[in-house]
Amino acid sequence: MAGHRGKKLSRKERERERHRLEMLEAAERVFVRKGYHTATVEEIAEEAEFAVGTLYNFFKGKDDLYARVVERIARDLMSLLEEQVLEEPDPDVAIATLIELRLTHFEEHRGLIRVFLETSPASRLDPARALPESCADMYERYVEAVSAIFARGVRNGQFEDFDPLYLTLCLEGIINAFVAYWSRREPEEPLAQRVEKMKDVFLGRLRRQPIGKATGGDERPS
Repeated sequence: MAGHRGKKLSRKERERERHRLEMLEAAERVFVRKGYHTATVEEIAEEAEFAVGTLYNFFKGKDDLYARVVERIARDLMSLLEEQVLEEPDPDVAIATLIELRLTHFEEHRGLIRVFLETSPASRLDPARALPESCADMYERYVEAVSAIFARGVRNGQFEDFDPLYLTLCLEGIINAFVAYWSRREPEEPLAQRVEKMKDVFLGRLRRQPIGKATGGDERPS
């Protein structure tokens, strides 16, 4: 019971957290509209309908706001990964779900991700390098978790026998390349179609084929 009470926030704490989230949501909207460099704290405070001084009670300034917005999006992705992907026992389904999750999450935050890529050009090749320090071990945990899924699929004979870390980084590279491309150009295909195509491209070549099919022989038992 004590542990449960310790987790419960007071009304004042809940209100403070609600205000903090409102400021972060306002900051994301302003960064998307104005870009990182031209956005100002004053514009974010006005968007959030708070006084500038009140905003400074929560955040150190624009840099801090931007870092917290990026961190919030990253934490949201990690929470969805744990709920939708890591609980899935079938590695094939888990990776398919991960692909859908990543592309859907990008679509929801496309504007801010475009700003992120434009603000940190190196992030197009390695997004982890441009993440706030608070997200560094979060990304490491992400890579370890996805590598473990690939390792399970290789052990089960569902995936071709490749190094799980290489598979994880290959998938990350593919997703990041498409995210960078679509952040600059409006996709011509609906999200569902893009998801299915990426599943086919990646998983279609990773799945281990039956011996008879792979060699062109007869798969029927003798």
